[in-house]
Amino acid sequence: MPSRDTPHTAPLGPPNPGGESHDISPRHQGRTKGRSLAPILPPPGLGPGGTGLALLGRAARLLLLTALVLAGSAAPASGAQRAHPATAPARAGIGELYLALGDSLGVGLFSSAPETRSYVAQFHGLLEQAAGRPVQVENLSVNGETAKSMLTGAQLQDAERTIAEARERGWTISPVTIDIGGNDMRALQNKSDAEREAGLAEFRGNVARIFDRLVAATTVEGARTSDIITMTVYNPYGGDVNAARSLAWWVERFNAALAEEAQRRDIAVAPVYDRFRGQERALTLVPLDFHANNRGHRAIAEEFWRAAGYDTAAPDVEIVDPAAARPARPVTTIKVRAADNIGVARVELLLDDKPLPAPLFKPDLDLWIGYWDARAAAPGAHRLAIVVTDAAGNTTRRDLALAR
Repeated sequence: MPSRDTPHTAPLGPPNPGGESHDISPRHQGRTKGRSLAPILPPPGLGPGGTGLALLGRAARLLLLTALVLAGSAAPASGAQRAHPATAPARAGIGELYLALGDSLGVGLFSSAPETRSYVAQFHGLLEQAAGRPVQVENLSVNGETAKSMLTGAQLQDAERTIAEARERGWTISPVTIDIGGNDMRALQNKSDAEREAGLAEFRGNVARIFDRLVAATTVEGARTSDIITMTVYNPYGGDVNAARSLAWWVERFNAALAEEAQRRDIAVAPVYDRFRGQERALTLVPLDFHANNRGHRAIAEEFWRAAGYDTAAPDVEIVDPAAARPARPVTTIKVRAADNIGVARVELLLDDKPLPAPLFKPDLDLWIGYWDARAAAPGAHRLAIVVTDAAGNTTRRDLALAR
């Protein structure tokens, strides 16, 4: 992965769409293939009328992708040697293939550009940055999927088949992400309490069986070969979780069941529900629709990234200006250089631990620039703090003594 010699200083954004090919089938509306080192050319005889990977069989596509991964991993860049300490429990790490399972959220429905702005695409971009090499992605998410339909339908079967075929070719499939449960809750929204209780019990059982099958598929000789990560389901409508039998109360119970079943199987849980709570209007399309907007997809990708535990390196911070203990001007410009091996998520300025206006990133200067209006401060000593956070939630703080 990139080293400190070549850090990412700009704010994180959607991954570069260049080099991706997409196979959107009627069943698996979210299916995509990851970046490669060279364009994937269709075999002879496949023209624009029905061409490319969409017509190749699964085995043929995996063979093509295997060659690309081997080409990409044979001579890794020097930055790819950088390692992050593993979190407990031990992780399998980033493999050659990232497998995404889910519903319309995983498909990226209503994001402005699913191939780059969906949470799957953005999480995939973070994986490639951390690995320092191409990582293929197979997105099997299906619009309208429930835990029951995932368990009994084609998505989970295709996931098991993909894992088995990849293993035969010496691949590691890691991580595997799962978003499920939103449609289960929606189906029970106007039901009686008794029907909701029965639905909750059925959901718990179905989720447990999904997790069991994925754990079995990714276990070899008693050892797990893949990091499996699921997420709690956000509630787009908010509400009081302490109001018994309310929608918010039921969402909490469903999420508790999902988290309990995941933790029993050493499956990491991304706390998406907590991230969205209180920010429903900012992160979803409510009141027009309950799906996540672009900001919401970015937030989900970040929560999956933190739950994965692949990045534990804190950002670097340099205070470029001010340098003097007593600013010369009443309104002081603050210049900060922030860098991270994956990317900077945000920079915060605090004066005496109270927030100042958010700084802006100036790419031409490679600096975050803000200001302190010293005219509003009391005479005497003050402490300026710069707090830089990356996508994994790692933070670095630098303090500077100032005087007015």
